[in-house]
Amino acid sequence: MTTKNTSKLRPAELADIPQMSELFTAVFRSRSKPKTKALGAHLSEILFTHPNYTPENGSLVSVDDTGALKTLLNIIPLTYRIGEETVIARLTCGFATTPDANPRAAAAVFLSTRPKSDSILFTDSGAPIGIAHFKAIGGIELQVQALRWYKMFKPVPALINFLRMKLFDRFPRLISRGQLPDNRLANNVTTADGYSVVEATPAVFAEYANRYLARYVVAPVYDERYVTWAVNASEGEDGRGKLMLAQVKDKNGNVVGVFSCVGEMGGSAHILDLLYEDKAQDAVVDATLLALQRSGFTYACSQARPEMIRSLSRYSRIWYRYFTGISATSRSALFKEAMENGRAYFGGLGGEGWTRLTRDFY
Repeated sequence: MTTKNTSKLRPAELADIPQMSELFTAVFRSRSKPKTKALGAHLSEILFTHPNYTPENGSLVSVDDTGALKTLLNIIPLTYRIGEETVIARLTCGFATTPDANPRAAAAVFLSTRPKSDSILFTDSGAPIGIAHFKAIGGIELQVQALRWYKMFKPVPALINFLRMKLFDRFPRLISRGQLPDNRLANNVTTADGYSVVEATPAVFAEYANRYLARYVVAPVYDERYVTWAVNASEGEDGRGKLMLAQVKDKNGNVVGVFSCVGEMGGSAHILDLLYEDKAQDAVVDATLLALQRSGFTYACSQARPEMIRSLSRYSRIWYRYFTGISATSRSALFKEAMENGRAYFGGLGGEGWTRLTRDFY
């Protein structure tokens, strides 16, 4: 039995969505107050309809004896691999508590997620305090990947949109942040070297993405079912901000790379996965950026990865800034070794960036 100062930890249920939406808004969107109904619908979809979802690997909440929600930890159970072993990787995408929550009970919610096997627990959108929580349970931080790189296409519109979003952060009731962009990928874009970009189906994207991710010891595992689910769940009002999948072909028509991206407020294209065949990195990067520029985006951005920096350094108007923390933990010795030597891949469709939680509901 619970008391006023204690709470009960349990798996989240669909019936908790109204309270989860309210707590999410109070902690992460307290000034702007997004539409609760739309937020609740998105939380319901990404937290309870994922192909891997079970109550045991899903989100957690703590409630008091009246049923009032005091703490929540949003979790999406993704498929990753460590070496050749396929495991569940629990992506945390929102840890929130009410002001009167019992501190020990709140800590218990997070501590209860500590991996008990070779499974993975990770975040690719952690604030500094969230990264500290991960370190407390053995998390290893990927510091370079905490940076985001930016490539400008239209400097003046990009600057105007940037200033508008900054002003929105200060005066959300007076200034609109705007909408998710409704850009669609330009058809049959071809570089001077003969590399072309065309849309990819979920099946094609998953096939080639897994092939290129084979160079990593720890990486997400994509399949047609999951990628299709993510595409559908990414879509905002009127189809805005929908996840786009593309393949890059050489002049002989052979696929040499794939990428995924979503539109973000301010007219930017957030590149999620940017994967390529060995020795084709420069050509795939060139084709990707050209396609996004031709699609009308004001700039492109993506998570920094050490292996990408040489290719990006060929461009002017590229800059980097700290964006969000990435940390992960597992009991696997192979996992720990991969994290330390740069052979772990987190993010992309195997992360939170494609969801509307990071791009919408302002």
